[in-house]
Order: sequence, then C-alpha cells, then structure tokens
Amino acid sequence: MKQPMVDAATLNEFLDKSEPLWTAQQIDEVVEQLDARAAASTRLFEQALSASTGANQVLWNVVPATRRLPKQDRERYEEFAKSLVWKGQKGSVLEVCQALDEWPDRPKWGLEWGTFWLHLANPAQHPWWTRWVYQPEFHTGALVLVLDDPEVIKNIHSIPALYSQIHVVQQMLTAVLDATRRLQNIPEVYRPFISLSWVYAVYMFTMSSWRMTDEFTQVLPPFPKVVKNLLGITHWGGTRIEQSQTH
Repeated sequence: MKQPMVDAATLNEFLDKSEPLWTAQQIDEVVEQLDARAAASTRLFEQALSASTGANQVLWNVVPATRRLPKQDRERYEEFAKSLVWKGQKGSVLEVCQALDEWPDRPKWGLEWGTFWLHLANPAQHPWWTRWVYQPEFHTGALVLVLDDPEVIKNIHSIPALYSQIHVVQQMLTAVLDATRRLQNIPEVYRPFISLSWVYAVYMFTMSSWRMTDEFTQVLPPFPKVVKNLLGITHWGGTRIEQSQTH
C-alpha cells in the first residue's frame, strides 16, 4: 500500500495564512485548555464508565459531536458506547477500530466519538478522527488539503486501515513541522492536530468568502474561536466542553 505524503509547501501556505490571525496569548490559552483536557482524562474515563446517575452526561457531552444527541439515542447506544470507552482507555486501537468498522448502521458521529476516547487516552499516539479531519464518504477534510496525492486514501474503506493512514499522516506532520520550524511554540504532542485545525479553518473561511456576501462573512466567529471549536475545546457559544459536561 502506498503511504500518504504531506505536501510541505501546501501546508506552509495554509500556515502562512493562519498564523497572523493568532496572538501568542491565544495560542497559550489553547495549549492550556488541551492540557486541562488531558489532565482530566482519568476522571473523564471513570465518570463515562460509571453506572451512577449523570454518567450518561459525561459519556456523551465531552465529545462535541454528541452533545445534542437525543435522550433516546443516548440510551440506545449506551452499552455499546461504554464498551468502546473501555477499549479506548486501554489504548486498544485495533479493537476500537474493528468495533467501529463492524458497527451496524454506524451513526455519522460514530468515528468522531469513538476515536476521541483513544485520543484522550494518549494524544501523542492516537489521532482524533473528526469529520473535519477526514470524511471518507465524501473524501473531504483537512487531510485531503495537505496530502500531495489525496487519492492514496480515497479507496481505503476499512476503518482500521484508514485510521492507520491517519496515524502515519500525524507522524509525518510532526516531522514536517519540525523540519520547517513551524509552530515551535506549541508542544509537539498537539502540533499535528492544531496544524490540521488551522488548515481546515482557513479552508472554511476561504469557502465562506466565495459563497457568502460581505454582510454574512462579517458575522462569522473569530478565527481562534472556530479553531477551538474544531479542537473540541468549545462549542459556538464559547462555553468550554469540560465545564459543560455535567449541566
């Protein structure tokens, strides 16, 4: 199987457009919030796997994609979801990916929700496969924008195989960012994911400017807020996910 390759020149073009939109303080705040989420991982796993009242809130509210999941769906998927969380806590990548691959009628939020728990257990080793990172059914996302040949991943349909390719891209992003000395003020553990969020945010703003009138583009959220939303730190209202998990 041909390995995906990051187009360093294209990546740099996206970063050149996004870096001026940040202050050092804003970047530090993002890193602090990601650190806080990582530090809370043990507690979040315990609460998500707990049988006590309110555990259902933590199980679903920590991941933005399922914060608005209806009660009936939360109850319907709870047993299966807890089994995935348990596998994620152990760092059982293959078990999680196989379970997601074999999930009958897997909901559209399934990949994003399931791989979040892998990522939470070990952000350095396990990428978070959000829909904006890569959406295989439409072949869209940040990965498509930075790969020199996006077709490499287009015809891969197995979840374990695709997740393996995303992991390869994460490692390659780390190497490219290190070689080009980009985002050196961001800890290496977060650098690949943050760089992809910047890429996709630039893409979102660019597409919005093409399709929307100036009146509408002027009311778009600030660039840093959009990135925080992509990273799962906040939702559009600006409330931190970690703070809202029990509400």
